[in-house]
Amino acid sequence: MEQVVKIVKKAIPIVIFLLIMMIIVSIFISLNSNKPLSFFGYKPLTVLSNSMAPTFEAGDVIITREMDADDLKEGDIISYYNQENNLITHRITSIVGEDGVKHFYTQGDNNNTVDEDVTTANEIVGKELFHIPNLGFLSQYTKGPMGFLLFIIVPLTGYVCLTVYERIKPKKKEEEFTKS
Repeated sequence: MEQVVKIVKKAIPIVIFLLIMMIIVSIFISLNSNKPLSFFGYKPLTVLSNSMAPTFEAGDVIITREMDADDLKEGDIISYYNQENNLITHRITSIVGEDGVKHFYTQGDNNNTVDEDVTTANEIVGKELFHIPNLGFLSQYTKGPMGFLLFIIVPLTGYVCLTVYERIKPKKKEEEFTKS
């Protein structure tokens, strides 16, 4: 039992470090591609316009989840790619089935008319689950060089230094104990 505890104590920092590295790599991949970052089917997206105000506004972060098109209904808020390949988040106003294909008509809550583009299931990124006000401003800041340094490099360096210090500290105590 004691050996299992020792193994778990050694494995935890390694697992945490690997998770942090995986997140950092995912962030870089998402920054260099048009696809949003995804964690187990959940995607955080930053709102860039006020087309959905007052539901959410520019600078908010919405969390979406991949869903089957059959589970979507009128009134759901979805994120999808339009014909110009821009990511849009609007509310479903109606769903029409034509030739076995569902077509989703959408509209922003703050817009007067229904969107011109009709969306199909393969263009949908996910359904909005909840939003976090103003977190998008922090997200945009971290994409810059100063934000990357402050929120990624400094904490990662601190974690590595702390881990190294904790491994060296017991060895120094052992050396002092054997000298006396």
